[in-house]
Amino acid sequence: MGVPVGSRICVAFFATAFWGMGVRGLHNLEINVPPAVLVGETVTLECSWELEDEEALYSVKWYRGREEFYRYIPKELPHTRVFPLPGIEVDISRSGARRVVLQQATPALAGRFRCEVSADAPTFHTELRSAPLEVVEPPEWGPKLVSDRSWYGVGSSLQATCAAPPSSPPANLTFALNGLQIDMDSFGNELPDWFKWDPPPKPDTTTTEAVEDFNIFHDDSNMQYLDESYVNVHKEEIRRPPKETAKVERTGPDTRLPSVGAVSFVVDGGAFVRGSLRLTCVARVHNVWAARAELVFDMEQPEVASVLGVRNHAIGAGCGAWLLLPSLVPLIYHNR
Repeated sequence: MGVPVGSRICVAFFATAFWGMGVRGLHNLEINVPPAVLVGETVTLECSWELEDEEALYSVKWYRGREEFYRYIPKELPHTRVFPLPGIEVDISRSGARRVVLQQATPALAGRFRCEVSADAPTFHTELRSAPLEVVEPPEWGPKLVSDRSWYGVGSSLQATCAAPPSSPPANLTFALNGLQIDMDSFGNELPDWFKWDPPPKPDTTTTEAVEDFNIFHDDSNMQYLDESYVNVHKEEIRRPPKETAKVERTGPDTRLPSVGAVSFVVDGGAFVRGSLRLTCVARVHNVWAARAELVFDMEQPEVASVLGVRNHAIGAGCGAWLLLPSLVPLIYHNR
């Protein structure tokens, strides 16, 4: 049964009157949706707001796209209702008016999430906010970095390729030379025919605990890999992934792709620090997964004895032998 026209006009009148008198009612609506999560993780969606002037809450609704999957109405029993959607598993025991908890994230969960909050009568004022969420299938191991030579000298050309294993979305790659970020010459999602994987038995990943001073560019037993300006910008964005990532049971095609980047440059004298050149490749997927690979090259050393040096040494020895001959002539003549 529809609402009578007279009642709707009355509600609209009261809403306009309250708004004109400066009654703010429902305001400061904010949404908190993580931009990316790992497969298998628990996801918490949050929605906050303020109500003033004794205005009550009427409802909170959550949508993925245009489809509603969660509703909270305080005047109804039970307060919560869940509508089934593919990829969404609501933990009702941990969900309420301002928070919805989703279990076991899968790629099917991804999408744009919207929180819609409505105040009670007489205004029924409604506000909504939305934000995207992406579910990450990380690489199964860390990146691999290879170069065209095992040593370099000043003036030689260095060419290197870094590849991260398939992931969804593909990993971003960053190169650094002795801790300073350098530009890539090329980036793509197809492996060269000559490239071969040799994945380690245990990926160089991390733990689920967030550590304030964690960043993938440092190691307690080694030197700093990227300069402080880069670290300060990015270290808070990088979260440690779990040691074991949940496996995805696929019902469709595998959409994961590798990432391949290449650098090439002429080595100058400043490229060597204490006789070594350090090339680093960092692979990242959003703020949920990161790993690195490194190559350290020693400077090519010239031969100790040069051609000119050998030649001078040989000539000196020959002249010395001839200088001895005049002193030997009298001795030979006396013996006769």
